[in-house]
Amino acid sequence: MKHKVLVASILVMILLPAFALAEQIDKFVAKAAPAATNEVVVPLEVTNSNQLVAMDIPLEFSEGATLDKVVFTDRVKDFQLQFANIDNENRRVIIGLISMVYAKTSDLPTGTGSVAELHFTVDPGVKGVEIKAVELQNPHHSLTYYYNDYSSGRPEVVSVHPEFNTQFMPVGNVIPTTYALRQNSPNPFNPVTSVGYDLPKAGEVQIAVFNVLGQHITDLVNCYQEAGSHEVVWDGKDNAGSSVASGIYFYRIKTNEFSDTKKMLLLK
Repeated sequence: MKHKVLVASILVMILLPAFALAEQIDKFVAKAAPAATNEVVVPLEVTNSNQLVAMDIPLEFSEGATLDKVVFTDRVKDFQLQFANIDNENRRVIIGLISMVYAKTSDLPTGTGSVAELHFTVDPGVKGVEIKAVELQNPHHSLTYYYNDYSSGRPEVVSVHPEFNTQFMPVGNVIPTTYALRQNSPNPFNPVTSVGYDLPKAGEVQIAVFNVLGQHITDLVNCYQEAGSHEVVWDGKDNAGSSVASGIYFYRIKTNEFSDTKKMLLLK
């Protein structure tokens, strides 16, 4: 009985205001995905440190974009209430998700993954879509996750406000489907060459250069990077800023899921 009361309270907080409008570690991220030249597809990625029972996701998007539909993913397939209130006139969308409404079901497990995709069509000349979380009044909505806290011995609904930064999604941005390390160009080179690589997922990336003895020369990349096609330039210098000698060198890309090495030739 208590669980039904808790669910009802969440319905009041999320569902009813949305229908009215139609007349901590936790994060929320909008990412770019492959799309046609006049479309932008934006997966909404949720990182939750607790098992979620509900989400309130009010977003605002930039002028020149029309939100055609919201497609929910398999990550929230067990959520019994899934709704998207699209208001293109005011360039807003309110997304609501509640796990249990009419029968017992699973909450959203902890982790990271997309819960929905926003499908936009943009006007000619528009280069992309800017998306930001908003707080709305009358009725009230704000970016909020809800979970059950059992520390008192009975479930109590707790709300958290996840981190979210305004995101710009370019039109027709194509995210690679596989990792790849491309051959440097030019090759042979003197003294500058470019190395291209593809990342289907965001994450920590290292691209290091070694000599034929396996000694580390320099890091071209050693940081967190977004998914996409990237390029980095090597100027033929080591970590100390000194020019290296002519010869064969190896460059290696390393991520949590991928590693590859290629050879290049510096000729002076």
